[in-house]
Amino acid sequence: MIESITGILESTPLTYKFAIILGVILVIAAICPPLISALVKQSIALTGRQAQALAAIGLILIVVGSSGLYMMPKPPRIIDIIPPAGEFTTGSTITVTVHASDPDKDNLIYEFLRKGPGTDDQWYSVQGPLEDNSWSWVIWPADKGPNFIKVIVYDERDLNKSACREYKIRLPNQPPKINSKSAAEFDGSIWKLETNASDEDGDQIEYRFSKFNGSNRNWDIICNWSTTDECYLDRSGNDAGKMTVRFEVRDHYHRYKIEDGGDHKMELKLAKIASETADNFPVSIDNSPKT
Repeated sequence: MIESITGILESTPLTYKFAIILGVILVIAAICPPLISALVKQSIALTGRQAQALAAIGLILIVVGSSGLYMMPKPPRIIDIIPPAGEFTTGSTITVTVHASDPDKDNLIYEFLRKGPGTDDQWYSVQGPLEDNSWSWVIWPADKGPNFIKVIVYDERDLNKSACREYKIRLPNQPPKINSKSAAEFDGSIWKLETNASDEDGDQIEYRFSKFNGSNRNWDIICNWSTTDECYLDRSGNDAGKMTVRFEVRDHYHRYKIEDGGDHKMELKLAKIASETADNFPVSIDNSPKT
């Protein structure tokens, strides 16, 4: 008898579910024979003792099935994976950590697998199974694109649970570059400074123009940061002699990282201009940012 009960308790979950379903049917048949008669299209008549016996068998099956399901070992549960799915850049390191628990209080081990451009889009085990629930991934340029990290958590009974996260890898944002620069007489002592720049990421570019001050060896700003790629310089007075001007560019992504410095800067030396030109300044300068 004991061996029989043990055999039932060690049955598969499908057997437990079948026992519960059969038990419910038997209880319904004992309580409401006309309902079962209508389903099977055959008249069923039960005596009081038969109905009681049928109900008792049904209840036993329900109890045994429910107990079996409750006592069956259960797989681990994955609570969370950190970091969540998101976007990261090459050159950085991601530490993937999984938090899991086990209903049976078993010890857990973890396995990490990766699939992406760096693995030819094939699943590749990168760590485990080990007790360590974290894995550090150094991201290389070859990993650019969608990558998937799968975590498999095993318990002592070899039951497991898995979950997957997607991490999109991109190259770091690139600063803009100056393609060309020019400085030419515009009208009298007024010179026009102009630069052409490009940004690989398509970011909006900002420009700044400065001139070197030999007396304090600093750069005096002519036109501060704006999206205007040209600036006007009045070369009358002391600025008529030889001088050096600087062109700087930056994008919005880098502007807060580099504080007040440009991403890319170039300088241009200007020759001395004639005194009669320097004294002629018929045009007022408007270096306000263009909208």
